[in-house]
Parts: sequence; C-alpha cells; structure tokens
Amino acid sequence: MATESEIDSDSDSNSGSDDRAVDAGDSSGSIGGDGVRDDGPGGVDPDTRALALEEARTTFDYQVERLREIDAKAIEILKANLLIIGVFVTGLSVVGQTDIDVRAFVNPHTAFGAVLMLVSTAIAGVTYTTSNLRGGVGRDALEAALSDAAFAERLVRSYGEWIEYNAAVTAVNDVLVTITVLLIVDSFVFVVVGIGVGAADLSPIGVWASFAGLTLALGYLTHVAYQMDHVGSVGSSEDPTTATFDGVRLSKGATRGQSHDALRRTVQARDEGTTEPAERERKRKRNSREGKT
Repeated sequence: MATESEIDSDSDSNSGSDDRAVDAGDSSGSIGGDGVRDDGPGGVDPDTRALALEEARTTFDYQVERLREIDAKAIEILKANLLIIGVFVTGLSVVGQTDIDVRAFVNPHTAFGAVLMLVSTAIAGVTYTTSNLRGGVGRDALEAALSDAAFAERLVRSYGEWIEYNAAVTAVNDVLVTITVLLIVDSFVFVVVGIGVGAADLSPIGVWASFAGLTLALGYLTHVAYQMDHVGSVGSSEDPTTATFDGVRLSKGATRGQSHDALRRTVQARDEGTTEPAERERKRKRNSREGKT
C-alpha cells in the first residue's frame, strides 16, 4: 500500500510532466480541438497564405498586362481609323476638283460603311479612356502592415477584391474592343461591295436588294463572331469528388452576359455620379462594422 508521501510525490511528478507537455505544446503552436495546428491569425497556415498570395499576385499581374494589351490595340485602331478617314476626306476634296463622276459610288453600301468606320473610331477612343485598374497598397495599408498582425491575410483578401474588380474592367474593355474590330471589318466589306455595286451600275432596286442581303449576312456573321468568347467547360474535371477552383477568365474577364452587366453598371455609375472617394468611404464604413462584430 502506498503511503501519503508517495502519493504526493507521484502527483507532483505527473503535474510536472503535464506542465512540460503544455510548455512543449505552446512552443510548437496551439492545437485545436480537432487536432489541427493553428499557425497564425485566423488559423491559416503561413505556407498556404504565402501560396495564395503568390497566385493572387500572378493573376493580378496578368490582368494588368491584358488591359495594357487591350489599350494598345484600341489606340492603334484609333490611329489607323483617323488616318483612313483623313485620306478619304483628302481624296474626296481632290476628286471634287476634277471632272470624275463619283455619284455612282455614293450608295447605301459606301454610306453605311463610312458610318460604321466613324462609330468604330468613337468606340476605340472610349475603350482607351475607360481603363481604370485597381490594386496596390497605399499609405493606410502600409501603416496597417506595421500595426496589424493579420496584414498578410488582409492583403490576400484585398487581392481577391482587386482581381474581381479588374476582371469587370477587362470584360467591359474586351466588349468594346471586340465591337470596334468587328465594325471595322464590316465597314471595309460594305465599302468594297459598294464600289463593286457602283461599277456594276445596278438599278435602284438591285442596289437596295444587295444592301439588304449584305446587311443580313454580315449581321449574322458578326453576331456569331461576337459570341465566340469562351470555350466553355472543355477540359474541366467531371469528377464530382475532385475539388478544383473555377479560375478567372484572364483574357475576356467574364462571359458576354456578365460583360454586358458590367458595362451597364459602369454606365449607370457614371450617370449617377458615383465617385471613387465615395466608394472608398462606403468600404471604410463596411470594414469598420465588420471589425466591431
């Protein structure tokens, strides 16, 4: 039979072992009730957070390059259209001083082609001016980095918002530049056919019939080309047990339907006078409420 002193000695020994075990556990990180180690703010593993931040930065950088590519394409189209319009106006002024009769070449085809050229020029200018990227850290974020232990986690979430916003900007710009390119192609087709119709000296009925047929054919082909915005789900995993991310539409930003919604919101925001400072103020209040809860 154990004496009272032996029991006290065993109790002290077990207590010391428990204390050492707790100290060892504290030095290696806290363990949750499910046995999962909590390595940082919010229970996010540092390696996982670093990987998410790296992937977010890669996606963000590609979005920036894609928008620069769209802007460069828009400005090149704008320059080319202005050059063509300038040459066309100069040619008309020169021909007007001669005895050449150009009335046969002034028909619905060439007139509509000229209108499409002007519209595409205007849309190219709008495309270049609507780019408004969001991202990067400002003064407030840098101050938070010095005082907020969860800065890395907050930065990852911020990248998510920036990527979503820039995807909407990419979607709008892609719609505009696609329309611009298609209108230019249609414009050249109408002008070339118009010159051919003028040279063929068709009757007025024949001219309007050819114009209607060309308009319907080009309208259908343009619609098909405009809707060819994505491959769909080709190449995606069909195994329901496989967990994957949908990913971001890097080149187009979104589907055509989502792009139209983004364009509508952009126009409405401009009409309603929504400003960037007001948006930041709403976000600051939202973050303040989330911090209180």
